[in-house]
Amino acid sequence: MPRKCCLKLLAAAGAFGFMTVAATLAQQRDKCTSVIVNKDLTADGSVILGHNEDLSNYSAHHYFHTPRATHDAGEVVTTFYGAKVPQVPLTYAYTGTTLFDISYSPGAVTSGVNEYQVAVVNNASYRRDAPSPLPSEGRLIWTEFTKFALERAKTAEEAVDVIGALASTYKLGADSGSMFGVTDTKEGWWVEVTLDGQWIAERTQSGSATVRANIFRIGEIKDAKNFKYSDDLISYAVAKGWYDPKDTFNFTTVYAEPTKVDSQYNLRRENRVKDLLQASVAAKTVAPQLIMSIWRDHYEGTKYDLTDGHRLGSPHQTEERTLCRMDTEVSTVIQSRAQIKGQDVPADIGAICWRAMATPCSSIYTPWYLGSLEVPKEYQTGDSQFTKKSAYWTARNLSKSLDMRYRDAVIDEVKSVQNKFEDQEFASQDAIEKKALELYTKDPDAARTYLTKYTSKMAKKAMGKLNGLYKYAERH
Repeated sequence: MPRKCCLKLLAAAGAFGFMTVAATLAQQRDKCTSVIVNKDLTADGSVILGHNEDLSNYSAHHYFHTPRATHDAGEVVTTFYGAKVPQVPLTYAYTGTTLFDISYSPGAVTSGVNEYQVAVVNNASYRRDAPSPLPSEGRLIWTEFTKFALERAKTAEEAVDVIGALASTYKLGADSGSMFGVTDTKEGWWVEVTLDGQWIAERTQSGSATVRANIFRIGEIKDAKNFKYSDDLISYAVAKGWYDPKDTFNFTTVYAEPTKVDSQYNLRRENRVKDLLQASVAAKTVAPQLIMSIWRDHYEGTKYDLTDGHRLGSPHQTEERTLCRMDTEVSTVIQSRAQIKGQDVPADIGAICWRAMATPCSSIYTPWYLGSLEVPKEYQTGDSQFTKKSAYWTARNLSKSLDMRYRDAVIDEVKSVQNKFEDQEFASQDAIEKKALELYTKDPDAARTYLTKYTSKMAKKAMGKLNGLYKYAERH
């Protein structure tokens, strides 16, 4: 069912409509891929969280910055499906990506990083024996977990606790399963949540780079330090007849939809990311540029590239589920850094999101610092229909045009412009951050103004380059 049809049903059917279309909505977003790279494997000591947000039907994204805010006693947050969540006295500042309309997917915050450099992304997953239709009333949707974690957590582990408590109390709506990648300047966690609120979390180990597609992957619970889970994780599974207490408990074996655990739809993506990371992981030199190249990958150079190096057409139009997709709506690489070149830095400078609108192989990544307090109007514009002066639609139009021209020289011109623009960004990064830190020691607001101007300038330049590439593609 197209999302336009889903939206009409949602608008017309009220709460009952929410429940009847929930399963369809979930099925349309089972495409995201995420990776966590621990700081001892990165070139600069940052923790990296990468994510391709893959939806469908032109789920246009906007960028935003939300300041910290205080709230009155007794305030509640009403979720999309009607849950009443008590508000906390203080919510933290954060920057992120969001769908243009929470009713369209439904969804709100799809990725972000907050003032404590806690970063969160989300993938859909699948629990075994999920009912149809999926329940939703009084529950939380995937992006609301992300939003609450960003607003309320000072560390990645605190974000795990926030997500876990919400899952246990309100349960997951409109999905049979969901998972979250959570990082801060020190470490990463994977959190896997099931339909009725059972959840488990695993701390990523030193020296690890881990990837998730669209199925649970946490296995045996090994120790209390590196694992967290809901009080009813075991008892619920026993009551369902999924687990015999005499056996060793393995979360994936017990809770995951069995048909998807070994599916190449998931395994091939996960193994491809590991293969592309392998050399840099061994050398401990993983950098954002590498993750960006991975998010642009279509299995080039392998037997799964069914286009013979793009000579036979677009890699997006084959039977293979590639990492880069036409329905990638925004691609993100988040760095959380406590230090830069051995010097302590504030989150305004240390937290940086490299983002590309729409399909990453035809888009351009630009830097968005936490200290960038304003977002250009073009990056807050666009819906499911073509919208003028929209960064999303500028990138989307190019991706659509390029999709018909992969056999021509157009893709080479796109790569040339991408490489030149992004190389210049990374070449100037040290100088930009050095200047921002100098300003910050004297006047934090001056540093934020500087970063805001720089971020906006690069974002607008990238939009201009994409528009130029679109015109080039249309001529060829």
